This record gives sequence, C-alpha cells and structure tokens, in this order.
Amino acid sequence: MTVGLSELVLILLAIILSSIHLNSKTLSKIIEDDFMHWLSFAAASLLATVFLIFLPHVVEGDPDHVIYPLMLAGFAVFFLSEKYLYQHVKDEKTLEEDLYHLHIFGFFIDHSIKGFILVTIVGLRPVVGFLTFIPFFIHTVASTIALESFHKISGSDLDRYVLSSSVLIGVLSGIFLDIGEDIERGILAFTLGILMFLVSRDILPKEGEGRPRYFILGMATIFTLWLMLEFLLL
Repeated sequence: MTVGLSELVLILLAIILSSIHLNSKTLSKIIEDDFMHWLSFAAASLLATVFLIFLPHVVEGDPDHVIYPLMLAGFAVFFLSEKYLYQHVKDEKTLEEDLYHLHIFGFFIDHSIKGFILVTIVGLRPVVGFLTFIPFFIHTVASTIALESFHKISGSDLDRYVLSSSVLIGVLSGIFLDIGEDIERGILAFTLGILMFLVSRDILPKEGEGRPRYFILGMATIFTLWLMLEFLLL
C-alpha cells in the first residue's frame, strides 16, 4: 500500500497524541493544584465522547443489533476480571499491581481502537475525520490525567511508554490492515463496554469529590464539537 498525504498526516497526529502520554508526569504537575477540577472535566469529556462519537460510529450500519451484546460483554468481562482479582488475590501489593495492569490493558485497547477509528473516518469523510481529532485530543488528555495516579503505582516508566504507543499502533493498523468493517465495529463495541466500566468505576469523581461546573463544561465542550461535526460541517 502506498502511503499518501492523508496517511502521513494521520501518523503525525498519532505521534502528537502519543507524546501526551509520554509527558503525563509534566502534565500532572502542571494541573496538580487543580487536579479535581481537571478530573471532573476529563470524566465528562470521556463520557460524552463515548456516547456522542464512539457509540454512533459503532451502531451505524448494524441492522442485527449484535453491537449491544458485545458492549455488554466488554463491560461484564472487565467487571468479572476485576472482581476475580479482588476475591482471589490476597496479597495487597500483588492485588494493586494486578489491578493496575488490568486497567492499563483496558486503556491500551481503547486508545488503539481510537487510532483505528480515526483512519476509518478519514477514509469515509476526510474533513470530518480530521476534525474528529479535536475530541480525540481532549479524550487523550482526559485519560492521561486520570491515568497518572495509576502510573504512580508501578513506579516504572515502561507502562507509560507502552500506553503512549497505543494510538500510533491503532493508526498504523488502520492504514496497513484491512480487517473488515464488521470486525472493526465488533472490536470497538467490546472496547466501548470496557471503557464504560473504566469511566464509571475509576474516573468519575466519587461521593463528595468533583466539581460540577467543570463536569458540565466537559460535557458542553464535547457536545459543541459533536454539533459542529454532525450538523455544521457535513
């Protein structure tokens, strides 16, 4: 396959998203004093991206409605995996490390699929596809903020490098592999189930934590971008 200008631009965008993860320590220090504000914004952004951008993409062209069982399966598998660790791993340090790697795996799959989706959308509707990079950028920053607390558990930068490569791997796979639209949609649906669990379980501020105004701002930001993509630019 010959790599054209649009593919080169996509690879460049993937490298930009990857660099965000690589610099998560610096980003975390910058927002340290206002972490809960940013976490509220991040959680809302991730949630809105799931429902307004990822979900419509996966449901479109699915007359048999097999997507919904796959989403349910993704949510259930991740829930059961975490529950198994809690109930069968008795050493607290081992449990913490196993949970950490389970969640890193979930986000790795999520970001890889995000890169794959970006290639697919650009192939179908180039202008809309490249503009979709904006909510994907916010999604990456949001998950990076949320994941920095997880990175502190391992004390190693290896997982950070592995996670940072995920979007680039997704983009390269989308460019050079042809797995078929149905398989791609099924993988994304399963991953969405995992992401819904991760956002609701780990990223949404708990109990009295969080800043409602920043949560609303995060929702409004993605909603505005979605309106532009769906109604103003098509």
